[in-house]
Amino acid sequence: MQLPALVLFLTHLLSACFPLATSLNSVSCSPGLGCRLKKTDVLCMPGEAESDPELDPILGLIQMNSRNTLRCPEEGDCIPCVQVTLTLGLLEPPALGANQDGGANKIREQPKKIPRTHILLMAKTHSSRCVEVEVWLPYDWESQNTSLWSLQYNCFPVALSGELHLRVFTWPRYRSAGVLQLTHHGPDCTWPKATDAIHLCQVPSLSISVGLQSAILHVENIPKGQQFKLWLYLNRTVGFIGFDQATPRLLAGSENVTLPISQVYPCLCFQIWPNIEDQADTPRTHLCPFANDPAALATAWTRSRLEVNATGGSLSCLVSAQCDLQGELVPCWQMEDLACQPLHPHLHLVLIPDETQEFPRLRPHPNLCVQVRRNGSTYLQSCLQDDVTRSQKYSLFQEIQDSQGNSLVQIMEQGTWASSAKVFNTRRRTLEEDLRSRIQLGKCTQIWQEEGTNITLLWACSVDHYPRTYWVLIWLVTLLGSCSVLLMFLVKKEAVKGWFKILKEDYSSRGMLEGQQVLILYSPDHEGYERVVGILADALTQLKVSVSLELWSRGELGSLGPMQWFHAQRRLVLQEGGVIVLLFSHDAVASCAEWLGWKQNFPRSTFKPDSTFLASLNCVLPDFLAGEARARYIVGCFEELLPVNEIPDLFRSVPVYPLPSQLFSFLLALAGPRVGHKQKNSFRRQAECIHKSLEQAVHECQQKYPT
Repeated sequence: MQLPALVLFLTHLLSACFPLATSLNSVSCSPGLGCRLKKTDVLCMPGEAESDPELDPILGLIQMNSRNTLRCPEEGDCIPCVQVTLTLGLLEPPALGANQDGGANKIREQPKKIPRTHILLMAKTHSSRCVEVEVWLPYDWESQNTSLWSLQYNCFPVALSGELHLRVFTWPRYRSAGVLQLTHHGPDCTWPKATDAIHLCQVPSLSISVGLQSAILHVENIPKGQQFKLWLYLNRTVGFIGFDQATPRLLAGSENVTLPISQVYPCLCFQIWPNIEDQADTPRTHLCPFANDPAALATAWTRSRLEVNATGGSLSCLVSAQCDLQGELVPCWQMEDLACQPLHPHLHLVLIPDETQEFPRLRPHPNLCVQVRRNGSTYLQSCLQDDVTRSQKYSLFQEIQDSQGNSLVQIMEQGTWASSAKVFNTRRRTLEEDLRSRIQLGKCTQIWQEEGTNITLLWACSVDHYPRTYWVLIWLVTLLGSCSVLLMFLVKKEAVKGWFKILKEDYSSRGMLEGQQVLILYSPDHEGYERVVGILADALTQLKVSVSLELWSRGELGSLGPMQWFHAQRRLVLQEGGVIVLLFSHDAVASCAEWLGWKQNFPRSTFKPDSTFLASLNCVLPDFLAGEARARYIVGCFEELLPVNEIPDLFRSVPVYPLPSQLFSFLLALAGPRVGHKQKNSFRRQAECIHKSLEQAVHECQQKYPT
């Protein structure tokens, strides 16, 4: 008892010698409990706990709660404050034994003392402060119907968004009274009471509006006479990174900040705070408006870059991105024009942007690529070799060895693993044996090995050494064709001259379309309609037009996804001065109506979600709505399948060609104004030939798939 008493005496002496300049502290207690604030700044030291008194009850601490409030002086700014509420209970003395020399009877004869104690409340941040409160029960406390009371203290100042560590104990400190501790988190400027009462929280309002070409940040309601700093940054895992290496800008009034839509990312955020000298930790208001914006996420993927390198006998890759994109790195095998196929289900890495990652036990090979995938979609792909089709041909084999020494060999065919026996029975029966012997002799390259009970080996084996017997047949056909041409020259010279004249005109007309880039967009209503579109596209390729068509790019679509494929093709066509052809069908019209929210009589679209048509509407429709489509687009339809008047009026701002009746005009529109009189005659003959094949295909489609 001597040490705690001495400590309390010293604390009282210190507080008496150095009183507070202002006292804005107060305590209140529930009915039936007396309390008063004794000291507002004392030195708190709990000391060692004492044994509970044997004869008298004590007031003990049961629970502590805290909440945010404001302390507002008559003049000046309000500050956030923490209000502490304590729950106290009456702890009875321990029961006494009846065999202690009649001590129990003597205790009953003595009157009980009035429960009274001192409570010390300590608040600690970078500095600490402690207050002392005295509490007691009245004389008639035994007649009260309750054994719990509450005490409320107002209040401990706390910084905006700061922490306050609270600790409460009684003096004398009995073992059963306990020590209560709590960490309180101060409010920030989003607290409703802070906006009007705290000067630092009176910041401008931030809002965002997004258009087709740009996004605009509106900074409004800046208080008069105040200046604020605005900072654009990227919210990354490694920390906040200044957007485009920009420094905070100083604002003295309302302002609009414009950003190109190509720079709007999901991790782009804004901060604004008061510009106060000698105060760097002023509270800041944050706004991250694009965190869940699909368009911003698509932009982030588009602006990302994947690099694949062979370093030190291993395959490494690096994804450079503006944001912390989520996905996985999947190595795949590229075979000519087929989609890149993942090597093995266990071979993948969690994507960590801006960090070089290596695949364990995977060796580099010219046919290896890496994809960045998420939720089944491929966003990025990069290969060790730019053009796999020009390299030496390789086949990918998978050998699975079990613990018994048995092995199974499979080959990658058309994107799936097939048994080597099934694949080679139609070619050469000794080929499987030859491949096994080459693996054993080390003539195939092992690119990966999975460790475990069942060992999986991936082998890349060259297939160029296998004999190609059909080359002999090709040489014979070529030789026979050459002899036939020479014979025709000798028999009919005049006919050959006429043929050369027609050929010259055809070549001249085809030269007008040579290299012209054309992207054909259509809705794949059914197989019959796709066949008609394919015939038109094939006819254009015969005229040396470079055609991009969904029907011919299903493998690439499977790896890139419809949106990425469309953006890549659209960019290529527009860079080369090409044309985008919109072919309308019933489903295409219905899809446009659904996209725009129009009311029309068409049934709901049976549109395929993996088609590029609906994905392309996000870029095509804004061009038409802005009146910028005439130089880029041509609209057409097959008139027997869809009347021209059913094409939405929005798309008639550009030339519309019903096919095949207007096929000649359609070809002239593709060629542009450079076509002369001779080329027009040739175009007319070619249009007649294409007209017949298109007319027959449309007729068959109409019979098989009646509208």
